[in-house]
Amino acid sequence: MPGEMVQELQVFLISAFWGMVVVFYYDFFRILRGIKQHKDWMTAIEDIVFCLGAGCLIVAVFYTYNHGQIRAFVLLGMCCGVLLYNWGISPFICGLIWTVSNKLKLALKKARKHSTMKQKNYEKEGKNE
Repeated sequence: MPGEMVQELQVFLISAFWGMVVVFYYDFFRILRGIKQHKDWMTAIEDIVFCLGAGCLIVAVFYTYNHGQIRAFVLLGMCCGVLLYNWGISPFICGLIWTVSNKLKLALKKARKHSTMKQKNYEKEGKNE
């Protein structure tokens, strides 16, 4: 394989990796929204932050690995990384984190309810004496 093709293949694989990083970054916001409901204005701010961050990352990939040139194989590599992560890994990661956070919320809710019940019992016992 000619050296130029090897270099393009390396840039393709690197851009696929950075495409996965973009979706992982989006999963962070998706998980936040799954854990706690946000108001519409907060969701809009999160989307703007994501778009700015993802745009900066994409420009940095072009600048760092391709000397600022926009090439189709770099865009294709990023798209492949996005699709691979989004359809392959992301559902498992998000599902795992949502399950753990829901169980943690339930445990905290039970603990708070239990401590409130004990506090009420102590207050009743103190008043009865």
